[in-house]
Amino acid sequence: MELQTQVLMSLLLWVSGACADILMTQSPSSLAVSAGEKVTISCRSSQSLLYSKDQKNYLAWHQQKPGQSPKLLIYHAS
Repeated sequence: MELQTQVLMSLLLWVSGACADILMTQSPSSLAVSAGEKVTISCRSSQSLLYSKDQKNYLAWHQQKPGQSPKLLIYHAS
């Protein structure tokens, strides 16, 4: 029996000085996979995440497994 790992990808969005709400949509919101299995998860924002002062996208991807703290995977993604 293969070990099933419940993987929940959560998003952390930090934009300094942002005034408007930004809606983040992740698909799928969570999924269960076997160890070593390839997965694809996409994320869309309702508006640009580009911070004009430094021209960086402030979007971070975290992985959180059941009973564990979130783990940073990607930061400043484009």
